[in-house]
Amino acid sequence: MQLTPEDKRRALAAATLTLLGGGLPSAQAEDKTWDIDTAVMVYAESDNRVQAVEPVLKGTLNLGAERYFTAKLVVDTLTGASPNGATPASTPQTFAGPSPYTADPNETPLDDRFRDTRFQGLVDYQFPLSDVDTLGFGVNAGTEYDFVSLGGNLRYARDLFQHNTTLSAGLNFESDSIDPVGGIPIPLAVMRVASDSDDDDGIDDDMNGWRDGSSDSKTVTDVVLGWTQVIDPKSLFQMNYSLSASSGYQNDPYKVLSVVGADGEPLRYVYEARPDSRSKNALFMSYKRFVFDRDVTEISYRYMTDDWGIDSHTVDLSYRWYFGTAHYLEPHLRWYSQTAADFYHVALDDGEETLVSEASADTRLAEFDAVTAGIKIGSAVPGRGNWSLRLEYYQQSPKLGGVPTQAADGLSKFDLQPELSAVMLTMGYRFTW
Repeated sequence: MQLTPEDKRRALAAATLTLLGGGLPSAQAEDKTWDIDTAVMVYAESDNRVQAVEPVLKGTLNLGAERYFTAKLVVDTLTGASPNGATPASTPQTFAGPSPYTADPNETPLDDRFRDTRFQGLVDYQFPLSDVDTLGFGVNAGTEYDFVSLGGNLRYARDLFQHNTTLSAGLNFESDSIDPVGGIPIPLAVMRVASDSDDDDGIDDDMNGWRDGSSDSKTVTDVVLGWTQVIDPKSLFQMNYSLSASSGYQNDPYKVLSVVGADGEPLRYVYEARPDSRSKNALFMSYKRFVFDRDVTEISYRYMTDDWGIDSHTVDLSYRWYFGTAHYLEPHLRWYSQTAADFYHVALDDGEETLVSEASADTRLAEFDAVTAGIKIGSAVPGRGNWSLRLEYYQQSPKLGGVPTQAADGLSKFDLQPELSAVMLTMGYRFTW
């Protein structure tokens, strides 16, 4: 398949917009047509953990004169079990709550009450201020059983050097409120056992000693600066810097830590305590290139550091191999590595909960490496739309850390940080209407 320089530039631009979460407008620039993107993702973790189904519907209306209106709706249906942060024990462990649950001996305690349906939507409008300046803004909202999020964004981009260079800046603000089942736990307060509840619902109704109200809130502000450079008709470079600052309630109200004795067995459980603010800096770089006048390859790197002590590195590599006139295969490989948060602990020694001000056993804050490998097959047939099917496998390998000193030998008999794997299947179809 021979491509013209303009075809190559449009394809590179399409890859860039996809990377940014956008989409390439229809070629019928002056027609008021909709570009419709649909997709369904199925996600399944090993050991009957989290299962998710996520349908996505996105429509971009080409209003002509480089003006675009976009609307998007995402629905997540989640079920399964999630680690609650406690360590395994030699005997069964029962955890309180509206629906008390029990973990088997020597097993990682999993909260099997995890069921939720999330709705997310956004509308966005982008238009030119001049031949080289573009402005865009949008609003978004999301809701689930115990969580509501409202946000908005403003973006500006300017083309330079005959549109071969684009500089951009974006500002995003989000306000979240959380109303967890059972209320907001006091950080590091001892978790009540089921028998301590005032009635049969498993909730301590007097709210004394461990609950700090019924709801809380958080705000997040993001600033993104970008540079996109067309190097030549066959290659493109992109670099983004982002700063994210969040303030307010950062805890997961359903996560606990085990306070263990010298034998590694749990004495009690306390609720996690995270800092009430977080600042993240991230640098992203990507290079895309046409090869063999047919295919597209991309390599990207992202570095993130925050004031919680987490540093992460992400390397992503893909190669889109076209065969036939409109069909392609795209193998994909992603490597990710992060350090642990300063306040991450597998568990706490007896009495340590009174000496620390912050602690969490959430494995998402632990040190780990992860690899994602997959392949995508797709086709773009004129008049029939574009379809694709992506299958990916995810493997997370945690690194043991944050083990309490006095209980280290006692805890060594347990698998404290088991590996996690997941399979993701995404089906997509795009068409013009």
